[in-house]
Amino acid sequence: MASGSDPRHDTTPRFGLPWRRPRLFGLGIAPQRLALVGVLGLTFAATALACQICIPWPEQTLADRLLDSDAVVLAREDPDRPFHFAAIETLKGEPGPAPIDAFLNSQARRRLAVEPDAAMLLGRDTSGGEWQTLGIASGDYERVVRRILAFADDWRPGETDDPARLREFTRWLGHPDRRLHELAYLEVGRAPYASIRRVSAEVPLDTVRAMLDDPRYLEWRSLAILLLAESAVPSDHARVRQTMRDKQRLSSTLNLDAWATAYLAIIGPAAIDELTSWYFNDANRSRDELRAIVRALSVHGANDPQLRGPIVAAYRTLVDTHPQSAPDVTRDLIAWRAWGLAPSMRALRPRIATADPLGAYAIDLYLRQAGVPRQSATE
Repeated sequence: MASGSDPRHDTTPRFGLPWRRPRLFGLGIAPQRLALVGVLGLTFAATALACQICIPWPEQTLADRLLDSDAVVLAREDPDRPFHFAAIETLKGEPGPAPIDAFLNSQARRRLAVEPDAAMLLGRDTSGGEWQTLGIASGDYERVVRRILAFADDWRPGETDDPARLREFTRWLGHPDRRLHELAYLEVGRAPYASIRRVSAEVPLDTVRAMLDDPRYLEWRSLAILLLAESAVPSDHARVRQTMRDKQRLSSTLNLDAWATAYLAIIGPAAIDELTSWYFNDANRSRDELRAIVRALSVHGANDPQLRGPIVAAYRTLVDTHPQSAPDVTRDLIAWRAWGLAPSMRALRPRIATADPLGAYAIDLYLRQAGVPRQSATE
């Protein structure tokens, strides 16, 4: 279908999905539940599933919703039922004979009235279930929807490790239709860090810089920051270095994990010592700052085993200077089988238990994996 309006001015709901506040660790875990991560999932490497750096996204992307749907149709207003839909084309499944019960709001109704070649994209999760609006489809948006459905037999909802799927969405980054740009951002942004680095060359640097400078995506800049670090342009590297220095000087936490990850990517192992000096050795640093640096180090340690020794040494400094942060590193210590911090963890455990029972449980799991016997009541 031909596009009949400027998609940059589209005010229909993005993907028809409920938006969530930014999450951490790529697995949708809120910061206050950080210790519980250590309890429930420490024996697995989370970076095999998704990049840990903070990237906000819905619970599902448009592609996930389409793949999950029992039926997908293009629809316009039903002439016999004003403010309701009638399917004009079935893209997936069987919609069945029952009338579509989704409501056509006034804004979408006006737009469809002036765009005869556009249609509302509707998805139904289960047979006989409710229909959900997924956006007005026309032009490239409709073509992308059809392309996604063409891969319905090959893609899985929520997957993050399919290289072909990642390449498919990478090319839509920076598209003038914000819905397609955001879809691509969410798909690429939840991929493993190593995969993001591999596709970075396919994203034009002008697109990366525009993403980084767009105030609408202030909380979405993490992916652009990670991509900027893969640039070969000296001025881009200088921007990463200067921003990281400013972050540590101003105690800023906004996108700190991404900037620290990018900083380590361009500086190399020497950055571990710098980050340790700036943050872990400073007793006045906040828990949020420390957690952001741990995330950055964790991502690199998960992808480069040679960095794990220096990172574990940095974690030792963190635990010595900031005992309350001990639970934040137990996941990595278990995943990397780094048992050298067990004596320190055992000594800190009673103090942690008083203020942070879940954190103490994470430490218990680490000590149990390390083969350290439980403390007695008198201890």
